[in-house]
Amino acid sequence: MSGAGMEDAAEFILLAGFLGSGKTTLLVDWLRLPEAADTAVIVNEAGQIDVDGAVIATGGTLPMALLSNGCVCCSLTNDLVFTVEALLRQRMETGKPPFRRIVLECSGLSRPGPILRSLGPLAPLGLRVRVVATCDAAQAAERAAHFEEFAAQLAAADTVVFTKLDQTSPEAAQALAASINPLARAVVEPDRAARALAAFTAPPGRASSLPEGEAGAHPRVSVLLARFTPEASWEDRLDWLENLAAFAGERLLRVKGFLHPPEQPGLAVLVQGVGTLFSPMVPMPRGERTPEALVVILRDLELEAVRQMMPEAPAWISRLSGNRLHCAGVG
Repeated sequence: MSGAGMEDAAEFILLAGFLGSGKTTLLVDWLRLPEAADTAVIVNEAGQIDVDGAVIATGGTLPMALLSNGCVCCSLTNDLVFTVEALLRQRMETGKPPFRRIVLECSGLSRPGPILRSLGPLAPLGLRVRVVATCDAAQAAERAAHFEEFAAQLAAADTVVFTKLDQTSPEAAQALAASINPLARAVVEPDRAARALAAFTAPPGRASSLPEGEAGAHPRVSVLLARFTPEASWEDRLDWLENLAAFAGERLLRVKGFLHPPEQPGLAVLVQGVGTLFSPMVPMPRGERTPEALVVILRDLELEAVRQMMPEAPAWISRLSGNRLHCAGVG
């Protein structure tokens, strides 16, 4: 997935968002910009009619592929991997420059976690993976109340793009999204071209900070903070992460933060996970912007259950409240 020294690798952008939240509009707006040169698009429709693909194709000629075997996160095949490999191979055979990015527009019912897990065979390609999720500001509260997919999409996102801003003020939707994922960068931009540009061109190395105050207002989502005691070893830290993934399973939505290897005083490592899939750890200089703490976003798991997962572990687990943790963006 993401790694050091991969700044020049192509991006794989997973474009998620609930039904009707404006994913296709955002993508079409992006493809009209000159910055979208060398972009390939994969469209995944839950139905058998490629409506989104037809809309996107009206914007001109671009490398585009269709996954028409249903919702990609529910598929048991390797169609996505084969499609990405085919796009890259065909590009190379034409003699054109490599793609800068491949955008997968998911169906509105897709969950990012299973999709990212399916990309494992593509690890040797060094693709930098990022999740962009659209959020309909007018429908956010209703979606959150009735659909688990909505929370899973926002929790996995590196960037949340708020849409339908002409219909409502975005403040309530922003607060709801932050309660589900305080790690995500928010794009609140009424101009469509500027919104698309901000969504698809996150600057590498950007620092994002958690908001002050209580997180976790969504009734089924818990946002926790994990820290380790001074006597915790590196193996203790890795064991805790491994046990968390095994214990929570599909209830684990997101992990992001920094760990400090005890044997390397000047080093911090960036930890990122979507669902139970963790990117390779990225080494970074230890400093004020890289404090040791992990933000853990869970569905249907409360604080006490996570504490009891490993009651003897040298770790402090608490609700995220009144803390600021700076996390460097990668990609």
